Amino acid sequence: MIRFKLEYMKSPEPTTSFAPFKWRHAVFYGWWLVLLTLFLNAATGSPVFGGVGVWIDALEQHFGWGRAELALAFSFGQLESGLAGPVVGILVDRYGPKKIVFSGVMIIGLGFIMFSQTNSLLMFYASYIVIMLGASAGGWLPMMTVINNWFDKKRTIAMGFGGIGFSMGSFFLVPLLAWMVQPGGVGWRMTAMSLGIFFILIAYPASKLVRNSPEEFGEVPDGVKDKQVEETSSSRLPNNGTETNYPMMTIVKMPVFWVLAICNGMSTMLIGTMTVHLILALRDQGISVQTGAWIWGTTMLFSGAAQILGGYLGDKVAKNISLCIFGIIQGLGVIYATSITSVHMAPIFVVVYGLGFGARIPLGTAIRGEYFGRKAFGKVLGLSMFPMMLLMTLGPYVAGLMYDHYGNYDRAFYLLALVSMVGSVGFLFCKKPNLDKI
Repeated sequence: MIRFKLEYMKSPEPTTSFAPFKWRHAVFYGWWLVLLTLFLNAATGSPVFGGVGVWIDALEQHFGWGRAELALAFSFGQLESGLAGPVVGILVDRYGPKKIVFSGVMIIGLGFIMFSQTNSLLMFYASYIVIMLGASAGGWLPMMTVINNWFDKKRTIAMGFGGIGFSMGSFFLVPLLAWMVQPGGVGWRMTAMSLGIFFILIAYPASKLVRNSPEEFGEVPDGVKDKQVEETSSSRLPNNGTETNYPMMTIVKMPVFWVLAICNGMSTMLIGTMTVHLILALRDQGISVQTGAWIWGTTMLFSGAAQILGGYLGDKVAKNISLCIFGIIQGLGVIYATSITSVHMAPIFVVVYGLGFGARIPLGTAIRGEYFGRKAFGKVLGLSMFPMMLLMTLGPYVAGLMYDHYGNYDRAFYLLALVSMVGSVGFLFCKKPNLDKI
């Protein structure tokens, strides 16, 4: 059995018309996939998520729509993404991440082209729903599944490096986006059209670089050397539950699955709210949109470094405890944001919120791989997106409603920060399930 598996794993990679990174033996190919994940998260995450406040400001100036109305587009997109998450997760597990990445990036491109033709709220809602559908399939979910397949002991740190793409993209691209969408730049319509064409052009070459699992590439997780393969293969025989592909109904009956999903959702309410409203809140507090974009971009850049820290700690310390600590730190950063009235006060927000937000990302993803195993990871991640995105849908819309009613974001930020902190404490009750008994 083991000999047959070794011969299969050592078989040469099937010839293709395009064989990237022929020097893969010098560097474990899993790390190239981490680099690809970084790129896709930067390219898809920055204009879709990181720059949503910039889009809202441009549309508010152009059409005069209210902030609650505009935030509702992001909320609708999050809700649709949450509903699509379980389906995307199943498709990733069934057909492999490569095909899903290609389809998702193409859909993002088509969505931005639709967005460039917006002339009504309904059209804005529809186009952003399409964009968010593509984003849920074209970047984070399938590529995190790829990293989960390619890494075991180094899973969290690999996810940390892959996840910093959103942070780096936000630092470099959101300020650029803030300039481009203004009438003095190229305008928001031309910017959206250009993004649509860009995503359509990169969909095929980016997906060709994806390898669904290390076994299909003649590798094993973490890049174990040939002389270690037999020992590793023996240890991966299904005696510890981590290689079993659990049915969805089995997963949803586990209480820890729902506790993880709901607690993550209570924390992601802050992420959605800050993404949509922070730049606007800073503008109301006397800071220009362009400067606010730089503050947000710098926060995301710092959060990228925090992701590496979170990835490192996640492989050393219990992930649920780390999630609790960093979630509380993130909530404190949001409370402080209400007092920023000058650029000199921004560095404290950058460090506090960036640390809490960034460190949580790889921890929240990797804990699912640790608790439920490699083969069920896509389903678990996709299914858990529904309660997460449902709560993330409420956050920005509630903040917009409270702004329209009170004229500022103070009460909304305080309320959502409190909810997030309660959810962070809930992580302490998330214990690893004994999959052998299921």
